[in-house]
Amino acid sequence: MKIFPKKIVLATLILVALAGCGTKNETSSTDTNKTTATQTSASTTTTDKAKELSAVSKADTSGLFGSYSDTDKETTWEEGNATKITLQQDAIKIDGSGAAATDSTVTITAAGTYILSGSLSDGQISVNANKEDTVRIILNGVDLTSTTTAPIYIQQADQTTITLADGTKNTVSDATDYVYPDATTDEPDAAIFSKDDLTINGTGSLTVNGNYKNGITSKDDLVITGGIFKVTAKNNGIRGKDSLSILAGTFDIEAENDGLQATNATDLEQGLINIDGGTYQIKAGHDGIQAETNLNISDGTFKITTGAGSEDATKKNNSTQSTNATSDSETSDSYKGLKAGSNLVVNQGTFTIDAEDDALHTNGTITINQGIFDIATGDDGIHADDTLTITNGTIAIKQSYEGLEAATIAISGGDIQVVSSDDGINAGGGSDGSTDGPGPGGQMDNFAPGNSTSGDYLLTISGGTIQVDASGDGLDSNGDIQMSGGTVLVNGPTDSGNGALDYDGTFDLTGGVLVAAGSSGMAEMPSDSSSQSSLNLVFSNAQKAGTLIHLASDSSEELMTFSPTKDFQSIIVSTPKLTENTSYTLYSGGSHSGKQTGGMYHDGTYTSGTKLTEVTLSTTNTSISETGEAVTTGMGGGMGMRNGGETPPKQP
Repeated sequence: MKIFPKKIVLATLILVALAGCGTKNETSSTDTNKTTATQTSASTTTTDKAKELSAVSKADTSGLFGSYSDTDKETTWEEGNATKITLQQDAIKIDGSGAAATDSTVTITAAGTYILSGSLSDGQISVNANKEDTVRIILNGVDLTSTTTAPIYIQQADQTTITLADGTKNTVSDATDYVYPDATTDEPDAAIFSKDDLTINGTGSLTVNGNYKNGITSKDDLVITGGIFKVTAKNNGIRGKDSLSILAGTFDIEAENDGLQATNATDLEQGLINIDGGTYQIKAGHDGIQAETNLNISDGTFKITTGAGSEDATKKNNSTQSTNATSDSETSDSYKGLKAGSNLVVNQGTFTIDAEDDALHTNGTITINQGIFDIATGDDGIHADDTLTITNGTIAIKQSYEGLEAATIAISGGDIQVVSSDDGINAGGGSDGSTDGPGPGGQMDNFAPGNSTSGDYLLTISGGTIQVDASGDGLDSNGDIQMSGGTVLVNGPTDSGNGALDYDGTFDLTGGVLVAAGSSGMAEMPSDSSSQSSLNLVFSNAQKAGTLIHLASDSSEELMTFSPTKDFQSIIVSTPKLTENTSYTLYSGGSHSGKQTGGMYHDGTYTSGTKLTEVTLSTTNTSISETGEAVTTGMGGGMGMRNGGETPPKQP
C-alpha cells in the first residue's frame, strides 16, 4: 500500500492539516540479550521543543508536483508512548516494546515510535515489521557504523519514517565491503536502505557515508520533507527506485555516480523525481539528477557539477560508449546536470550547472515556465529529443557546444543568452558533441522526426529576448523557422561555412525585432513570403568587431544601432517599423550614449559616424552593399547568400 499517488500532480494541492501525535504502542515490555533494559511507565507530555517543531511542520504546504501526507510532514512525537533505544557503543539499552537486541543488532518488529540516541560502533538498526505496520524512528543524536553491512536496514513495513530531531547531529556510515549470507544476495547496498516506502523529515542534520555503494536508497517510494543532509557515496547519493519526492531540505551531495536518482523503467508512472523545494549542492561523477521517466521541479536552489565539468569534454567525446544506463545499472557514461528519460518540467528555481555533458537533457520534452539558469557545459546547454518549450525565465548559457537543441523549439518569453561553439539554437539533429544518447545513456541523440527532411523540424519564436553568440549557425532549423514576436539578436559566425540564420524550409517572419550579424558566405534572409520586411547590409570586406551600424528613417528616427561583438560582413535587420516603399539611411561608426544589450543600443542618442548609403525598400527582402548597390542572392562566395529556403541539404 502506497501512502501517496505516483501520478504527477499538475496543480497546487490543498494545504494538508497535520496530525498532532505520534504512533502509540499497545503494550510495553522489556527485551534483553546482551543488553541492559528497563521498562518505562510514565506518560510524558509533548515537550516545548516538539510543539515548536509542530508549528514549523504545519506551515508547510503540499508541493506542486509531489504529494506529501500528514505522516510525511509530521515531526512531533509522544515520548511517553515511544520506545527508547540508547546505543552505548557495544551495548544497547531498550526501554519499551516492539524492539529487541541481539548482539549489536536492534530489530524493530512492530508498529510504533522508536527514539534512538547514542553511538553504535559496529551494528545495525533493522526494521522487520508486518507489511501493514507504520514505523517511526527518531534519530535523536546518533552515530551509527557498521563494518559489514548497512547500519539502517528496513526489510519490511508498510511505511517507515525517519525523523531528524531538532538541533541534533546524526551520522550513519556503512562498510566498505558488505558481508552477504550467500552469493545470490546483493541487498542491502546503501548506508540507509529500505525495501518499502521511506520518508525522512525533521529539522536536524544527517551525515551519510555510503562507503560501499549508495548513500540513501528506497526500493519503493522515497519522500523527504525536511532536514540538513550531507551525503557522500561510492555510487548514487540519494535514490528512490520507484520515485523520489522532496518538499524541503538542505542537501550537500558528493557521489561517484548520480546525485539524485529514480530508476524504475517498468512502469510509466514510476521512475520519477518531484522536487518542490530545497537547497542542493551536488557534485556527481555522472548525472546530477536523473529520473528514468519524468523529472518535475517546482522550486529550489541548485548548484550542480557533473563529471569533470564543462572544461573537460574531451573525455566524453573520445570515450567508447557503454550500453544504456537504465534500471539498476550502477554507472553510465552520462554526465548531465538534469536528465529525464521522458519529460522534464521546471516551473521555478535557481540553477547553477557546470556539466561535462548536457546541462538539461531529455529523450522526450522539456518545458521551462520560469527559473534562473547559469549554465556551462561541454555539450548542449538544453537538449530535448522531441520538444523544448520556454515560456519564461532567465537562461544564461555561457559555454556550450550547442545552446538550445530539439526537434521542435517554441520560445514565447524569457531572457535567453546563448554562447556556443557550434549552433546557438538548433531545431534538428545532425552531428553532436555528445557521445551519450537515448535511454538515458545510449549512442547518439535520437531526435523525434528521425531524419533531417525539410519540414520535420520547427523553431518558433513569439516572445522573449534572445541573445546568441554562435561560432556555428546562430538560428538553425533543419525545417522551418516562424517568428511573430520577441527580440532576437545574433552575433553569428565569422567563417563562410556557417550563417547567422540557417534553415532548410522557410523562415516566416511576421513580427518582432531581428538583428543577425555574421559572415556573408552562407547568409540567409527570412523568406520572401514574410509579412515583415528585412534589410541585409553586405560589406565588400569584413568589418571589425565593435563597429556601430546605425539605421535611421528619413525623419532621422533611430530604428536600430547595433555593435556586433565579432568581425562581420553581413548584418540582417528587421523591425515592425521597417516597411516597403520607405527610405532609410545607414551609418557606420560613430558613438551612442545609451545602454547596450547584446550589441543593441537603447535609451540614448546616436552621434553620426560615416554615412554609408540611403535605401528604399522595394520588396519584403532587400539586400544591398555598403554603397547601396543591390546584392545578387544565391549560394556561396563573397557577398552571395542563400535566400528564401533555397538551401542545400543539411549534412547529417
